[in-house]
Amino acid sequence: MRKINNSPLLEGWLRSRRGVLVLLFLLIVSCNAGKYEEPEKLEIEMLDVGQGLSFLIKGKNCNTLYDTGTPNSGIDTMLANRNITDLCTVILSHNHNDHTGGVPLLKNVNVKRTLTAKDISRGDTLADFLPWTARVLFPLEPTDTGENENSIAIRISDGMDSFLFTGDLEEEQEEILLELEPNLDATALQIGHHGSNTSSSWDFLSKIQPKMAFISAGKDNSYGHPRPETLSKLKILMQQDSTKIYQTAKEGSVKAEWIYKTGIFPPN
Repeated sequence: MRKINNSPLLEGWLRSRRGVLVLLFLLIVSCNAGKYEEPEKLEIEMLDVGQGLSFLIKGKNCNTLYDTGTPNSGIDTMLANRNITDLCTVILSHNHNDHTGGVPLLKNVNVKRTLTAKDISRGDTLADFLPWTARVLFPLEPTDTGENENSIAIRISDGMDSFLFTGDLEEEQEEILLELEPNLDATALQIGHHGSNTSSSWDFLSKIQPKMAFISAGKDNSYGHPRPETLSKLKILMQQDSTKIYQTAKEGSVKAEWIYKTGIFPPN
């Protein structure tokens, strides 16, 4: 009996079928060529503004500034060097010169809106970072008092990771936050008040459990920021891995990349 698998007719049919499958594969690849899209991402950079605070948050459609540093921060030069000509929002956490002093330096930047604690309060959201959510946690209500205790705290989240900005909130306000947000956590945390010993209580840090800590303070500043006790708490939480504590006083500007629902990737 003749073996079917040696049949010239069958072999020809298989060759033609294989050819059709190859053609279909090539057609699918061709149709999808150029349709690959870069994943959504944010770049969050703690700018080296000396003894002050400023974070640049760059998204696909928006650039946002959280605080501006002092009048001598050089924020204008830093933005120009990063080709930043437009800002959707400038968020001023509170009315102290080391956070708002750089505002006059933004004269060559198109700022669409400026937000202070007079404008926003707990429960408000920002659309600057969509599809990320950005929720205001503090102050509890709009206020004209621009002191540390009324700093704007904002938590940006993609549902998996989060970045918490606290301005200069003190321990008392940290306690209030924990009462209002018993499940509050953050992958990355801007350490309050430049690492002062009046912020970053053990209760707050141990609840937040940050994997990365960002501290903006001037080198050899007269305040002794960040305070040794604050650094000690962070080192204990991070299991003595001080490489996850980023300081402008030591490293200059520090930039992290955040890929949506993938992770926050700090500098190497």
